[in-house]
Amino acid sequence: MLRSQRSSPMVEAPGSFGARVAPRPQPLRLLSVFAAWRLEAYGYTLAAFYVVLFVYLCMAGSWILDGDSVPIYNNFTNMWVAGNQALHEQAAAAYDPIEHLRAEDALVGAGRARFSVWPYPPIYFLILAPLGMLPYLAGFLTWVLVTLLSYVAILYSIVPRRPVIALSLASPFVVWNTLAGQSGFLTASLLGGSLLLLERRPVLAGVFIGCLAYKPQWGIMLPVALVAAGQWRALASSAAAVALLVALSIAVFGTADWEAFPRELLGQAGINFSDNPDIASLRFDPRGQWQYHQTIFGLIRALHGAAPLAWIMQGVTTMGAAVIVYAVWRSRVRYALKAATLSATALVATPYAFAYDMAAIAIPVAFLANEQIQFGLLKNEQPVLLLLFGASLCCNLESLPLEPVVVIALLCLILRRVFFDCTHARVCA
Repeated sequence: MLRSQRSSPMVEAPGSFGARVAPRPQPLRLLSVFAAWRLEAYGYTLAAFYVVLFVYLCMAGSWILDGDSVPIYNNFTNMWVAGNQALHEQAAAAYDPIEHLRAEDALVGAGRARFSVWPYPPIYFLILAPLGMLPYLAGFLTWVLVTLLSYVAILYSIVPRRPVIALSLASPFVVWNTLAGQSGFLTASLLGGSLLLLERRPVLAGVFIGCLAYKPQWGIMLPVALVAAGQWRALASSAAAVALLVALSIAVFGTADWEAFPRELLGQAGINFSDNPDIASLRFDPRGQWQYHQTIFGLIRALHGAAPLAWIMQGVTTMGAAVIVYAVWRSRVRYALKAATLSATALVATPYAFAYDMAAIAIPVAFLANEQIQFGLLKNEQPVLLLLFGASLCCNLESLPLEPVVVIALLCLILRRVFFDCTHARVCA
């Protein structure tokens, strides 16, 4: 850790969200790889490679549509079918595995669908029903492009530097979400947008938080932070947003889907967490596939740990994350550090996350970068960040769910700066 100039007065720095800050760490020479033009070159090169890959797969009939222009089953298939069912006043049918599977088979061909459980709350239909109005290909491309653009825009708003655009497009999680048509970009956008707005527009930030209820496991840490910081307006507006979304979904789609939702949620839990789930009618066998669960729970199970041990370790991790969030958000450390801490802990606090969800790791990285740009670097931060990026690339190729280890390492890097802030600026009291 670098020494600060203790004789320098404490100042209020621009962009610090009103927090009193310590003297900056002594400047370190940037590694050549972090030169702006190099970051853009690397980022756009990887992004171009991804585009070539997608075009090749599409032309080969291996992505979105096959050679006969029939949709290829992937995660978006499940979402488009659910939206189409809701659009045709059959929202409750999405929660009936037999009916949902029948609708998927009608789209992609009998025997090709593999997953028939729909565990998401009915408010998700408010997003998916408009996609169901579009042809499958148009719906897929619209979903991916709109959520990707929102993801890039949020990251650029946190760190308004040109290399951010290139790096966000170069993320390996862009490939996961684009290939599968999944929701990782949307989750990251809502999480990042809520934290970006919280200090200055808490009511609007609460609306973003309320929208995260479409996948409520990502909001576990947010109430802890809001209570610790006394952000009562954001807390109230998030509750109001959830209530409004629920009321709107009932008005549009009725109540039958809400009655069926708890049953399917328990069914999904049985698939993902049980040793012997009843999968006879699901065409999906999760046994031996714990590596897809990018959580502490999934890591323990992938290492052949017993379910009770996995739950204990996940519980310890979640409780530890809550303690960290509460302590950091009660302190007077700079807001960027608070946001980075919260967004990182959100990724490890949940027992249910997959590779595409890890797109949200860009949010704590962006807030950390904002902090580093404004207040300097600490010793060894640059090589550690390079190592973590390389590890994220490798995690997508590894059979073990190692992404939570990467997130925890990133959290330690963030907390190191929090500790530096506390010990040198005495702002934690």
